[in-house]
Amino acid sequence: MENRLGKMSKKTLMSALALAGASVMVLTGCAASNTVASGELACASSGEYPPFSYRDTDNNLIGFDIEICEAIADEMGLEAAPVTGAFNTLIAGLTSGRFDTIIGSMTATDERKEQVDFTKNYYENGAVLFVANDSTLTGPEDLNDAVVGVALGTWFEDLANGLDGVGEVRTYQADIDALNDVSNGRIDAAITVRLGGFYAANESGLDIKAVGGDIAPDSAAIAVAKDNPELFAEISDALDTILSNGVYAEISNRYFGQDISK
Repeated sequence: MENRLGKMSKKTLMSALALAGASVMVLTGCAASNTVASGELACASSGEYPPFSYRDTDNNLIGFDIEICEAIADEMGLEAAPVTGAFNTLIAGLTSGRFDTIIGSMTATDERKEQVDFTKNYYENGAVLFVANDSTLTGPEDLNDAVVGVALGTWFEDLANGLDGVGEVRTYQADIDALNDVSNGRIDAAITVRLGGFYAANESGLDIKAVGGDIAPDSAAIAVAKDNPELFAEISDALDTILSNGVYAEISNRYFGQDISK
């Protein structure tokens, strides 16, 4: 696993070096310069969502979404410049011009579509209920006044609030924080995507399991500001290209052992 996920490509290394400067723009709230015109594609993600975007032991930003950003930028003849921010702030950052696009495992909900434009989905997944290994819960139907954790700003909050038997929905900065509280017995369950949850369980040694199968389908699309249709078209074309030429499948197989676009 370390050889598969822990090593960065040359492009990822270059992107990580560019991250510091780009992140300053996000943290100070200053609008980014025209990064595309200067030869860069600033792609935003939370940086707290392994294996999609996260930091390795050397604090380098890596992951599936980061490599998809690199592949799309390369197809466009640009240098990838990943930036990070809290997930629930990414759309605001995009619409204010702090970065060019969100490649951060964001679902194209109706509410978000009112604010930004989304490409086709670039992967398919499913929302799953995770509980402690010693839990007697076998699925959402067993919940009874349960405390369920979700990442702040995700659509899982609405999903959890709509489940019978949920007494409280507790929000966290990142999915891994909610899963940690499940493992430590501080909450009854957490909802996150199947691929991310299984990765966290395996890599972090969390005492958790998935129960009941997928609660709802989940997918991710790339977001671009509504006032930038040319960039939207270029990113959409680049996504189509990497999906058809094998580049996407190569990245996906390296992380998940399968093509998760299907």
